[in-house]
Amino acid sequence: MQELTKKERYLLKKQKKQEERFRRARKKKIGKIIKISIPIILVLGGVILGFVYFLSGENEESHSGTPKIEIIEPEYNAGTVSMADGLVKHTYEIANTGVGDLKIDRIWTSCMCTTARLRVGENTSSEFGMHSNPAFWSQKIAPGESGYLEVAFDPAFHGSQGTGQAVRTVYISTNDPENKKAEVKLSANVVQ
Repeated sequence: MQELTKKERYLLKKQKKQEERFRRARKKKIGKIIKISIPIILVLGGVILGFVYFLSGENEESHSGTPKIEIIEPEYNAGTVSMADGLVKHTYEIANTGVGDLKIDRIWTSCMCTTARLRVGENTSSEFGMHSNPAFWSQKIAPGESGYLEVAFDPAFHGSQGTGQAVRTVYISTNDPENKKAEVKLSANVVQ
């Protein structure tokens, strides 16, 4: 093996020092990038998780317990009603006696002569019927709170063929595990 000259040893030493400086600079730069990146990644991750959590509709309230629907007086008899007198209206109280939010996600009626609206606090739903129901609609009733189902029956809807005893049902789809489909009934003796 040939011995290195003084000049070659000097250049080799200089090259090693320069490589060491580059290595330290690269390490320092990577450290800065990591220092900056970690908080950004954590913040973005939190925002994304929060957004997914919000969109899923699942929050602390919906997981805090089981809802329970209770309809105060689910059947109403309007007695004898005349077609000439117009709509027969009745409001049913829907209470949540459970410990989780009661979610009502669908309401429909047994006949086109009957419509319903749900009022919870200041919110009143669109009108529900046998076929005309808002898509992607839902309403929550908090534990210990009540909503009010306003039902309207048109005794003249079927004309003279609609006289006699009429029983109309309004169905309510809920997240109550023991009562997924609740109902209220309105009955009347229709005369001309």
